[in-house]
Formats: sequence, structure tokens, C-alpha cells
Amino acid sequence: MAEDRGIWATWYDLPEEGEAAYLSWLHEEHIPAALKRPGFKWAAHYRLEKGASPSAAHKVKAFIEDSGLGRGGEFVLVFGANSAHDFLDPTPDDLRQSYAPRSREMLARREGERTAYFTEVGRVDGPEIAKRGPGLTPGPSIQFGAYRAKDPAYDADFSLWYLHDRLAKLRDMKGCIGARKLISLGGWARHGILYEFASLAGHEHFFETLESQAMDTETTVGYVVRAVEHGPGSPSKARRIWPEA
Repeated sequence: MAEDRGIWATWYDLPEEGEAAYLSWLHEEHIPAALKRPGFKWAAHYRLEKGASPSAAHKVKAFIEDSGLGRGGEFVLVFGANSAHDFLDPTPDDLRQSYAPRSREMLARREGERTAYFTEVGRVDGPEIAKRGPGLTPGPSIQFGAYRAKDPAYDADFSLWYLHDRLAKLRDMKGCIGARKLISLGGWARHGILYEFASLAGHEHFFETLESQAMDTETTVGYVVRAVEHGPGSPSKARRIWPEA
């Protein structure tokens, strides 16, 4: 049984001015303090991988139209815990209020912030699983999708597709560390999928092998892509900046 079935993901942007100070605070103070909380197992901070080529699937994706939804995505901060409930005790609002003034000021610098608390419902290890780490930390390169079905009746279909199709194909995929299928406790996203790769090259191989089929409406990928709507910028293609890869 996996020891880190809870995933807390935060997407956001930062103004260029003060970015270095924020990153120093986050990596050297905030994350180490958070990892002392009961149940927390790891943390990983990612920056959007701007050098990655867009996938064919991205061209046909639908996106959530919600003007009140945070649209940041330059950075993705991810925590892993025993359970998603570990992120909710204390409640997120109470936790933020407990921070020192300097920490609250740093958090206020985030722009377009949005958060999701996920529970892992399925996981597969790829041939590069040894490159996950340190510990259970996700790999150096990720793709993080957050979405919901256009019709909730499709939810069961998605579960079957991930179980029998998508995750199964990753076990032998060159450059793949693994993947985690997620369900949200609530909020703007119902589903999440976190793919892990050893490098950008492995990531590109994934797109060429699987995602390129999305343009074809006769493929299962093409069906799934057209049956969901994604959050802003989803899926996020990002490289890990902490711990340094």
C-alpha cells in the first residue's frame, strides 16, 4: 500500500520582482516547516516547462470557463501525505492564519492561485521508477492534469480507461517513472492525473507515443479528451526546481 495517497497541489504565478526572495523563503523555510506536520511525506516544487512542445491533445482540449477561478500556472507546489485528510487538519484557513506575518506576506505574493486536495485511486510504476526521489518525491519532469467530466455520467468510463488502457501502457514506456490517478475532495477539479518522467525527452516520447492519438476521434484518447474540460493551463508540463533535480 502506498504511503502517500494524499496529494495537495497549488498552481500559481509570481511577479518577477521579488521572485528570488520568495523562492528562497519557500525552499529554505516554508517547505521544511510544512514537512514537520503529521502525515506529510514529501514536497516538490515545479516551474512550467516552457521548452516542451504542445501535445496534439492540447489542441482539442476544452477548458473551464470560470472568471473567478485562479488562472496561475507558472509554478506548481505539490505535497504528499498519508491521506488527503492530513491537509485539512487544521483547516486551510486556520493554517494560513497560524503563519507568521512574513510567511503570510510571502504567500500573498502568489497570483492566480488555485488549490486542489486529491486522493490517489490508482498508481503505476514505469521502467524509470528508480529515478523517483529523494524518497517518494515525484520525478524531475511532470505533467499534471486537473479536469472534470462534461457529463458526470462519464466518470466511471474514465476510471475504466485509466485502469485498463492509459496506466497499463506506462509500465513499459521509455522514460516514464510512473503515474498517479487522483480524485479531488472538492472544488474546481474532480479528477487529477500526475505523470512523472525522468527527463523532458521522456516526456516528449510520451506525447509522441500516446497523446498524438488525441486528434483522432476514433481512438479512446480522442474520446476521453473531448469528454472532459480542464482547468486553466492543464495539463501543466513542468520541471522540478526543489528538490533540485
